[in-house]
Amino acid sequence: MKTQTLFIVALALGTLVGCRQHQEPATDAASGATVIDTTLPQAEVILEEADPVEVTPTPIQRKESKKAVQQTSGKAETIYVETEGAQGRVWGHVTMRGDRGTGTIHDWDENTLTVSVTRHGNELFAVDQNSRQYVFKLKQK
Repeated sequence: MKTQTLFIVALALGTLVGCRQHQEPATDAASGATVIDTTLPQAEVILEEADPVEVTPTPIQRKESKKAVQQTSGKAETIYVETEGAQGRVWGHVTMRGDRGTGTIHDWDENTLTVSVTRHGNELFAVDQNSRQYVFKLKQK
């Protein structure tokens, strides 16, 4: 019942809108001139001469790609890492370029995991391909 009522209301609205759009302008029977409907407000257009404005183009700044940042951020440094975590003991090597790096670690179950590493102070935070997280403490030399 509700769907039928909505359909009837939509049909009526469509008919009203369609009739409103297809109205022809009225003509005066005596003179044959077109009658303009003055019930709608007419907008006035006021053109003013504006002062010229100087436009200074701004230079386009391009972002450096991640590869460019990694290449310029320093010499590659390979670090041996190991920790005892929720998954047991893990160990391996990571190659750092600045504060970011990648590497391979191993666990007691003979799994080899690829990790992405970020340096935060004297700790390395690693995330493997299974989204498991590891924290490796750097030893002071």
